[in-house]
Amino acid sequence: MVGFAGYLVSLQVTVDGSVSGRLYIGAASLIALLIAAGFLWYASQRFQVGVDRDGWTVRIGRYRRDLRWAEISAVVIENREIEGRGHWVVPALYLVPEPGVSLDAPSDLRATVDGRPAVRLFDLAEPKIEEKQFVRDLASLAGDRLEVRVYRLSLVLLSENARERLNGDAGERLTGGIALPAFPPGAEGPRTQRWMNRRRFLLFVGWYLFAVVPALLLTGIAARQHELLGAAVAVLGLLAVVAAYAQFVTLFSHAAILVDTELAISGTELVWVVGDRTRRDDMHDGKAVVLPPGAKRGYGKAWLLGFPHAVVLLGDPRTGRLRDHNDLRAVSAVLRESPHEADRAAARDVDSLAVQSQVGNPAEPGDAGNAGLWISLTKTGRVLAWAVVVGSVLLAGGWMLESTRYLGGVVIFLSVPLATGWAAYALYRVFALLGAAWQAVRKI
Repeated sequence: MVGFAGYLVSLQVTVDGSVSGRLYIGAASLIALLIAAGFLWYASQRFQVGVDRDGWTVRIGRYRRDLRWAEISAVVIENREIEGRGHWVVPALYLVPEPGVSLDAPSDLRATVDGRPAVRLFDLAEPKIEEKQFVRDLASLAGDRLEVRVYRLSLVLLSENARERLNGDAGERLTGGIALPAFPPGAEGPRTQRWMNRRRFLLFVGWYLFAVVPALLLTGIAARQHELLGAAVAVLGLLAVVAAYAQFVTLFSHAAILVDTELAISGTELVWVVGDRTRRDDMHDGKAVVLPPGAKRGYGKAWLLGFPHAVVLLGDPRTGRLRDHNDLRAVSAVLRESPHEADRAAARDVDSLAVQSQVGNPAEPGDAGNAGLWISLTKTGRVLAWAVVVGSVLLAGGWMLESTRYLGGVVIFLSVPLATGWAAYALYRVFALLGAAWQAVRKI
């Protein structure tokens, strides 16, 4: 690693070319070093947690322990709050030993569950595992020792008949809540994500061609006339670029989040979970509204339920196919009991959609796992798109550096954190793709 860094530095010193040429070499050196350091750090982490009918094999960093099932009192999956991220929570896996059994865990893995000492093995999001399949496999091994305290994951342990009873009677208020699965279901979800990603890419290209490139060109031209004029144009151009990105490129972002959202009705509250985030909306607050396709940009052909912001996809943005009528009736049953007329009017609108969904098109067949891998691959392609943006800023900085005294240096200086952020994003996307590929291979 040190030799590679020395080689890059020597290139930077000995290259015989323009100032911009040396800047390109320097930026490429920085990015290469960051990527190499990230891969080296990732490869050096020892992480292996195995479980079978005999017990657990734990290899996390320097912590090494083999545990028989007789030494384990409980296996618990419950949410923990992530430090420094407000009220965001993520499901984590804990092992609780039998009384008298010492786990000798390091301080960063020690935890307590119901006042009992425990060891936190990992957050379920860390190894990029399929959470629901993991819970099913773990239940077959842990048996009665397994305690799942995350509502959306506890539904996995219910039998099919129990799930039908839970969701079937929308009018019955169950203390456990009514589960609304992610929509569109199965392989249709990744297909819809892919449909939205194609449109987001076209918007990104338009943003680059009609916002980023003109801003950089105008800044360079203005800087040649006067450096202060170039600085003013640079500030205005930056504001315009950011505003255009927020207005157009993020157009389908919220719809993409709703596709991955799992919902549950708890009393009069609609609880929605996306990754490690949990939000609640009161369905009796007098703010419910049903929006037809086209009422809000960025949601395609989907009907929406909002409070008043869009919270639930009642239809598929890609095809317009409506949710299952049982899900729609579950929502309308709660809205119908609201003391506010606006909520009851929304309930009537949802009931009319439920009647239409009974004769809707069946779900499209397909392999959701392979579709998810394709989604990860397309998201990794965003690294190349952002590389073009970062490279354009560096080119503009090098161009201005040759004709201005300060402005070009400022642009280059600002490009360094931009390139660093791009390198971190590239690592994140590459590791996410490797995780998705591993899950696809495991299912073969």
